[in-house]
Amino acid sequence: MIYKKEEYVQENAESEKFPLKQIEVLTDVETKEERYFGHVTLGVQTPMGVQQFPVSFEVPAASIKEAFEKFEVSAEPKIEETRKSIEQEIQRIRQEASNRIVTPGEVGMGGKGNIVDFNRLK
Repeated sequence: MIYKKEEYVQENAESEKFPLKQIEVLTDVETKEERYFGHVTLGVQTPMGVQQFPVSFEVPAASIKEAFEKFEVSAEPKIEETRKSIEQEIQRIRQEASNRIVTPGEVGMGGKGNIVDFNRLK
């Protein structure tokens, strides 16, 4: 299938949770059927400082207006799932670090540090 892509943004400075909502509309060029996808960025405090993670999710809707109305309800479960995955990955890194034996040659500079495997978060 071939899709046409359009992007819409709704700004609401009064909303603490979602001051900016982004929705991507994919329209099938043959059937004209539309699918709506929301996008947000999740800021998470990690051992490496605040990291931003993109979160995408499908919004079941019949129109762009309805997609914006259902944005929060559709976003919440995906944001929570992403947050839990990140927390599990950070916990795994902490456990590996606490179980690791440090040899004299590794003390100080030259260590690789903790690496977050972002592929495991999907």
